[in-house]
Amino acid sequence: MKRKQTESEINLFRAIEVFMTVGEMHNVTEASAALGMTQSAVSQQIKKLEWSLGAPLFDRSTRPIVLTHAGQILQRRGYRILNEIEDLRSELRHIQSTSMPILRIAMLASIATTLTTGVYDMVRNELAIPELNLSAGLAGDHELALKSRQVDLAVTADPQFDLSEFTCISVLDEPFYLVVPESYDGRVDDIDTVASQLSLVRFSPDALAGRRTDQHLLRCRVNLPRTMEADRASMIVASVTTGKCFAILTPSLLIDAIAEGMRLRIEPLPMPGFRRSISVVARDTELGDIPIRVAQTCTRLLRENFDLRFPSLQHEVIYHC
Repeated sequence: MKRKQTESEINLFRAIEVFMTVGEMHNVTEASAALGMTQSAVSQQIKKLEWSLGAPLFDRSTRPIVLTHAGQILQRRGYRILNEIEDLRSELRHIQSTSMPILRIAMLASIATTLTTGVYDMVRNELAIPELNLSAGLAGDHELALKSRQVDLAVTADPQFDLSEFTCISVLDEPFYLVVPESYDGRVDDIDTVASQLSLVRFSPDALAGRRTDQHLLRCRVNLPRTMEADRASMIVASVTTGKCFAILTPSLLIDAIAEGMRLRIEPLPMPGFRRSISVVARDTELGDIPIRVAQTCTRLLRENFDLRFPSLQHEVIYHC
């Protein structure tokens, strides 16, 4: 009765290498010496290969042993097989020794301008990746972009999807603040007073920041009329600068406006506070140390810009990289 062999017991490529050596030398003893194997190990490889292919490869009734018709066919094709394998090994070694040809990063629109130059310099100079593709959008867009492989990693906020297949590296946690026009001279310690003089402009519920804000106001039992909604921080801040609106935003949502010199007042929330996180999310294990290096660069760039633009708030932002 034949013993059933499992697939794991047959290294087909190695067995072909052994077969080709024996076929060239017509002698198991000489072939085993050339291969650095014992005679029994060489014989076992040949028997496994014959079992796998379902045909005898050597006529063992003659001395020296000679190839059967099946063995001659395999010998002719074996050279091509082994050459293909060697070419493949060489190509893979080359790929591993060189950088990625392109790195695709999705960013939050609110911090894309702040991060672009520094991330570009790091990717080109430190990672030696020749091409960088950047896209800016909402956090809600990043899940689909990652799962469909449109991007390699995302600098995103409060990821709401299953992260079990991804690497998630925290960059920072930041609080939300009350943002009012610089000209506003009313009370800022009571949200109802602020709302009686200014209209709340907020993110739409389609944006994660909008949903987070709505949920927090609901928890705090604060009911404010929906006067205006937008899906970009720049549009919200522009409304505040008219002197007629106020907003609830984080430093990362304000950084572009402050850099452009927009005149605003940033005050603590006159209610229990809440925060949001910014993280780098990448497909798990595919990019080596690239995600952590991107996260470290983003942390450094945001810290530098926050310290410059929001010196009074620098101790309230928590950095993780």
